[in-house]
Amino acid sequence: MFQIAVCEDNPAVQKQFEEYLEEAAAHPQYDIFSSGEELLKYQDKNVSSYQIYFLDISLPGINGIETASQIRTRNPYALLIFVTDYKEYVWQVFEVLPFRFLTKPVEKASFFQVLYAAYRHLDSQNQLFTFHIKRDVWQIPFSDIYYFESALRQIVLVTSKETYRFYGKISALADTLDETLFVMPHHSYLVNMEYIQTVTDTSILLQSGHMIPISRRLKAMVRQKHLHYLKWRIGK
Repeated sequence: MFQIAVCEDNPAVQKQFEEYLEEAAAHPQYDIFSSGEELLKYQDKNVSSYQIYFLDISLPGINGIETASQIRTRNPYALLIFVTDYKEYVWQVFEVLPFRFLTKPVEKASFFQVLYAAYRHLDSQNQLFTFHIKRDVWQIPFSDIYYFESALRQIVLVTSKETYRFYGKISALADTLDETLFVMPHHSYLVNMEYIQTVTDTSILLQSGHMIPISRRLKAMVRQKHLHYLKWRIGK
């Protein structure tokens, strides 16, 4: 079951979101908060975290952008959906990797389009990457994978929790991965674009702090794929 948080200070909009979520498929569990402080305090006291957040940008006190930044430090996998009537805020929030935007007044069709896109994204991230180490079969959620690196005849798999090594060719691996999620910036690397923080002419900085080189001949392709990924993330 999906866990959803709504952070909105307007009671009328709160009621609207509550009505929409009561109608939603998959019967998500949800909580509604009136401020960023209230949401963050609740999360600090409770072990479980939300998978999807609907955040009003113009909240009193800690605004939606700062709230999102603090959510990111607690939950790097969360899908952040910003709700606003101020389009000029859009470019200020890319650092926290928003999933989508909703503009007020929030129409029912737009709400469900975004919500079900979030469902599909979470389902795809929960899919498993399968590999072998000796005779053992390992499975890792794609949502945990930062990048793959070629090292002689082995592939190094770097995740949010551990690093693994298994035999294989990275070129063959690239053919099996979702090209809308992974990019190959160098003949020795495959990177999960979900975790890209910054792209320069020579390297990719991941949210984890890892630096991945970009070969000169591939830099234009990397920038284009990353831009397409960001546009997809916000529903453009």
